[in-house]
Amino acid sequence: MTTTTPTLLEICIDSYESAVAAIRGGADRLELCAALSEGGLTPTVGLLREVRKFVVAAARPVQLYAMIRCRRGSDFCFSDPELAIMVADLHLLAEHGADGFVFGALTEQAEIHREHCRLIAEEALRLGKPVTFHRAFDCTAVDRMGDNLRLVGSLGFTTILTSGFESTAVRGLDNIQRLAELAKDLATPVTIMPGSGVSPANARDILQQTGCRAIHASARSASKKGGAGGLSMGGSAADGEGSESKLIDEPVRLT
Repeated sequence: MTTTTPTLLEICIDSYESAVAAIRGGADRLELCAALSEGGLTPTVGLLREVRKFVVAAARPVQLYAMIRCRRGSDFCFSDPELAIMVADLHLLAEHGADGFVFGALTEQAEIHREHCRLIAEEALRLGKPVTFHRAFDCTAVDRMGDNLRLVGSLGFTTILTSGFESTAVRGLDNIQRLAELAKDLATPVTIMPGSGVSPANARDILQQTGCRAIHASARSASKKGGAGGLSMGGSAADGEGSESKLIDEPVRLT
């Protein structure tokens, strides 16, 4: 009898309300961040602890992965002091119940930073925590995807979150499919997880066309919360958005 490997649904959140909605909607794993409007930064220990409490109370085996990224910026290049900050954050988050981590670092030439990535992966794995390489992978050279896939695996990462070197996973379907095929030949398994622009309308097609068994979404809708007196404290229109169970439920059924 043939058995089908269940698909893992990861939802990216940056607030307690978003986490609760994602869990109620059926997410298998949460990527905990701060400031999704900035692409996601390291979350607070407080957020992790409160979400962990909800997971325990809900009696659902939801994994909590924490983003490790100490500041905004699209270059993913970090100084040695910044790396020390992120190592400290990783240990603190692990101490308070993070199941895994999400990280990526590049050189100024947009190549994978071997030393920085190896250090973070080794620190996490020493604590028994797996690590996902985030979409910094999409900033590397598309014609080196095979080499970089093997490099990421050799550094200790277990998953690559990717939009296939395009702005959305739908646009990058061919490259995601190619990565998934290449990953099958690795000595150490690396999961290819499509992300960016994933919605109830396209989740099934992305999974079917790529053959992937994990998918990443940030199911957000505008929050009704407003500041006191409508005062703006900076940021973007994306601030204050949160996941809603109804937006997550359909991808769960599809997967």
